[in-house]
Amino acid sequence: MTTPLRADNEIALDVGVAELARIALATTEDGQMALLLFFRSAQFVVNGAPTERHPVPVYLETDLREQAQTLIRAVERDLISLRRVFPPRPNLTPPQPVQAPNGRQRPDVNAAAYRMRHAGNSLREIDILHAGARPDEYVLEIAQAGHEGAPGLVAITTLRLLFVSAWAVYEFPVSVLTGAEVLTGRVATLRISGAGTDLDFVDWEPADFTRIAEAVRLACEIEHVDGSIAQSMPSSADLFGEWQLLVERRKLGMVSDDPFRRQAVGIMLTMPG
Repeated sequence: MTTPLRADNEIALDVGVAELARIALATTEDGQMALLLFFRSAQFVVNGAPTERHPVPVYLETDLREQAQTLIRAVERDLISLRRVFPPRPNLTPPQPVQAPNGRQRPDVNAAAYRMRHAGNSLREIDILHAGARPDEYVLEIAQAGHEGAPGLVAITTLRLLFVSAWAVYEFPVSVLTGAEVLTGRVATLRISGAGTDLDFVDWEPADFTRIAEAVRLACEIEHVDGSIAQSMPSSADLFGEWQLLVERRKLGMVSDDPFRRQAVGIMLTMPG
């Protein structure tokens, strides 16, 4: 290890897990064992000096390797939890059907139908959707539409895109969808892309299609973004920028040899891979 920063026995190092980028176990050339703490910020101060991308070693007795590995796994689990992205969402918990004069109905389907311009034109298809919506999905929006010459109802849920007609129901998983747009002309066209193809739905006015397109984007975002891991370590581009700035400062005589070497090693140790 090549770093002047260390946590000595006389100094209590109190670090929140959120300050860390990662943690590792290393063995020094003289056989000592150390936990290496990589911090998210190069300006994090240890023993009165910024880390400047250097890992901070916490030296341990060699017979504590098993306990150290257990600690590392626990910290890594916490880091993953901290980096998970859960954007704020409306309550999309699938509702329980309620009994109505015409049979059991879903509140989310009724709410989406209420937002339609001419729900009365699609009562049969709406009834089919009440029965066909799955208990693990939330119906976001619906609109009357024609598809390949057949009249029906296009619906987007948190899991599926549906086209409901009097004769059949077609479904496409949200996981294969990549986008939606509304085209206006003599008729309005809702074009939904996914799996290397486009699906076109037509209607006379674009208002309902605009709601569908927005709901498709929301469903795709939930499918592809929620629960993803936010980047905690700086990117290669960020580190390269830091390296260029360090080199320029060295050329201008703003950084002496020892700090230059220390910062350069710190940047290289932080590089992904």
